[in-house]
Amino acid sequence: MSLDQLKREVASLSSQEQAELISYALELRHAGDPEYRREVTDRLNDSDRSHWLTPEEFERRLDNA
Repeated sequence: MSLDQLKREVASLSSQEQAELISYALELRHAGDPEYRREVTDRLNDSDRSHWLTPEEFERRLDNA
């Protein structure tokens, strides 16, 4: 399957399915990076709400990355 075919398939997925695919792709991308995993674990365990992003802020930062 070509990259163009994959893109067309992804475009036809539901929002939920696209989110799952994004999560899976990020997992693959960072699977061998222990520093990244440590940072993600630390952030997931951070209970200080002042460090949390709203979904809108997350999207804005993602778009500017």
